Amino acid sequence: MNKEKWFALEYGKSRNELNNRIVFLHKTINLAIILWVVFLIITFIIIGLGVKRDLLHTFLLFIPIIMDLLAFNYQSNQNSLESIPRYYYYYLKPILEQKYGNDTLHWEEYFAKEKEPFKYESVTKVFPFVLPSLIPFYFLFTRIPLKSYQFVLVAIDILFLLLMIYIFRYKLRRVK
Repeated sequence: MNKEKWFALEYGKSRNELNNRIVFLHKTINLAIILWVVFLIITFIIIGLGVKRDLLHTFLLFIPIIMDLLAFNYQSNQNSLESIPRYYYYYLKPILEQKYGNDTLHWEEYFAKEKEPFKYESVTKVFPFVLPSLIPFYFLFTRIPLKSYQFVLVAIDILFLLLMIYIFRYKLRRVK
């Protein structure tokens, strides 16, 4: 198989992976929103049944952990997804331009220019993951009495939030 066929095959396979990852990311965001609804319903059921406040507080402190774990999965796939166009642009494109001139693989450049105005709006995609992380701060600022294991959950929630913010900083830095 000659190089051109190999590059074309590689490009087709990686473009397919790119499309699959985009679909997966959108499904992950949808799952996060569905989980929000489920958590709200369970919260109202717990309150309606008159279950002890202690159990409610513990349940609420587990929500950010679950959402953060989902967010870490989202972030990992997002970073993998973004590496594919970078590969095209920084590795494959120069090789093809040597052979065919400057008339190859302009999609990533075009897409980046088209997406630039929506750069800050795209940050809102992560809200379903980040907003539950406000729950431990609510407990801390309202001075709700917590048990020692609940303080451990608060600490884990805050550590996961800081890690998530650190990883999600790429949303503001990148354009594509």
